[in-house]
Amino acid sequence: MRLIVYFLLFISLGLQAQEVSGIVKDSLTQETLPYVNVTYLHSDEGTSTDQQGVFQLQLSEENQKDTLLISYVGYRSKLIPVHQLNSTSEEILLQQERAEIETVQLQVKKAKYTSARKIGFKRKGDYRHSKAYGTEVCVWIKNEERRAGKLTEVQLFFKKYKQQNKKWKSYQAYFLVKFYAFDVEKRKPGKLLVAEPILIQPKNKRHTIKIDVEELNILYPVEGICIGVETIKPEHVKPTESMFATYPYQVYAHSKEALTWGSFRGKPWKKKRRRSYFKPNMFTNPLVKLKVKYRK
Repeated sequence: MRLIVYFLLFISLGLQAQEVSGIVKDSLTQETLPYVNVTYLHSDEGTSTDQQGVFQLQLSEENQKDTLLISYVGYRSKLIPVHQLNSTSEEILLQQERAEIETVQLQVKKAKYTSARKIGFKRKGDYRHSKAYGTEVCVWIKNEERRAGKLTEVQLFFKKYKQQNKKWKSYQAYFLVKFYAFDVEKRKPGKLLVAEPILIQPKNKRHTIKIDVEELNILYPVEGICIGVETIKPEHVKPTESMFATYPYQVYAHSKEALTWGSFRGKPWKKKRRRSYFKPNMFTNPLVKLKVKYRK
């Protein structure tokens, strides 16, 4: 299966802003794909496709010499120099990376396991942070048992956003949950363990979201697992400002180690070493708890 991105580049030669717009479809099913990240490689300007697979991205004079980065979970990212685009419809193929993932999932399904055990951060903090649309934060949950297993449940914690600065507007956010192996050599999130992300739509209140992933046959590697949470813009949200907050907050925990990485719209991971406001000798990591079954 391949993914086709149909680009329609509209360039105005007048005083109006130039724009790149397009629609993303699955080449086999012809279904449109939401939440595909589209961004310029050398700037923080970017967007994602809506529920109809459509995106629109402003094209400034500086961006005309830049490169578009197209990324979607389960597919190889694609780099497209802006100057190669023209006013005609252009097809760009993104090849899936699912064969290896599905092979591992089949192996996980066939194995025998112990009863489920709870793991993850135990020390709960009160630290929370508003994230920009397109920002993904990924936390490494170590495997203290050093035994392979199967992930059965993920728990994420959210807190109500309370506006403190009237100059800043706030907008609702949805989240995509992703699962990665930990790359021991590069010391960062590695290969995907599941090709499809999980969409969650938490309300703006303090609550816990429990995600049952038993049937997804997600490997819990010996090196541990990385849980990624990407902040995405709901289709009904139309921000009118360049600076704003998103809600709800994801709750963070205190830890002696910095175990978090960040990425913006599919760009390379960057290690996060944010210290706690309340406990300067501790780092903050997203509060994530898991249920795991170990192999017998």
